[in-house]
Amino acid sequence: MGKGVEIFYKGQKAFLNIFSLWPQNERLWRIIHQANYVHVIVFWVLLFDLLLVLHVVAHLGYMSEIVKAIFILATSAGHTTKLLSIKANNVPMEELFSTLDDEAFRPRGDEEEVIFAAACERSRKLRDFYGALSFAALGMILIPQFALDWSHLPLKTYNPLGENPGSPAYWLMYCYQCLALSVSCITNIGFDSLCTSLFIFIKCQLDVLAMRLDKIGRLSSAGGTVEQQLKENIRYHMSIVQLSKTVERLLCKPISVQIFCSVLVLTANFYAIAVLSDERLELFKYVTYQACMLIQIFILCYYAGEVTQRSLDLPHELYKTSWVDWDYRSRRIALLFMQRLQSTLRIRTLNPSLGFDLMLFSSVRSL
Repeated sequence: MGKGVEIFYKGQKAFLNIFSLWPQNERLWRIIHQANYVHVIVFWVLLFDLLLVLHVVAHLGYMSEIVKAIFILATSAGHTTKLLSIKANNVPMEELFSTLDDEAFRPRGDEEEVIFAAACERSRKLRDFYGALSFAALGMILIPQFALDWSHLPLKTYNPLGENPGSPAYWLMYCYQCLALSVSCITNIGFDSLCTSLFIFIKCQLDVLAMRLDKIGRLSSAGGTVEQQLKENIRYHMSIVQLSKTVERLLCKPISVQIFCSVLVLTANFYAIAVLSDERLELFKYVTYQACMLIQIFILCYYAGEVTQRSLDLPHELYKTSWVDWDYRSRRIALLFMQRLQSTLRIRTLNPSLGFDLMLFSSVRSL
């Protein structure tokens, strides 16, 4: 399954490695990647953040100017957090990717292969769809500005090079803004699709577990007594729980920051749509960005929520077995297992009382 499981992370890793986020084995490559990472994070990320902050500070008395900058500033803060988080946890992330190919998570039999293949295809389609959507949104923000009114910069940032349209300094700043926003777009594509792919993988494992629970005690079930099958499924469930905890530990902080920044973006955009309705080009940008941001939050919450929803079904899958015909020891193990299954798997936010699910998305959307 080695090549098959790579569909859940290989493409995203390649995207994110443009910024040299992953560890290297050879000393020369480590030096090159470290230099590239410092160049990206300082020149294309932190400097861009600084220019946005300076623009907001310089226009504190002009709400329309603040709104025009805040939706990009919040997005940039989110993608800065993602880059720093992945770089700080790149070794644990690599270990997580290796864990996905463990023997415990490999499908057994044709039915489980079908479930796994469907999850791979779902992950691939989501990654490609989200990438296409993000690049389309990027193009709809940058291209109309250039085609219709190139005398204004595409983004509202502090411009230390002057505001003289057509000058070399102006075009230098114009290109810098386009490339810096592209860095943000690529980061979001790689990180968000990686998160959703990992959620899909966990959901796939829960689907396989549900199938195995349904087969316990059947004559056609692959080998072993009922007690042995129960213990095997308990160990499998423990592996899934541990995988879920690892994913939550590595991803909950950057996703939580992303949700918070998205709320700022949505709030600023709603204000901008109401106030700047006469500026059609600006309005087009905000509506496009609003739709893309809602989809970004939705896919993170939806696929994390699927893990929780499938986990809720597991006790029912165990109860549907022919447990009344088992011996006393097997029924006792099944009872303990069912009590453990009552602890629902959730991908939690920084606030442990909240999980990433559709309820969280609904609360964000209703703001």
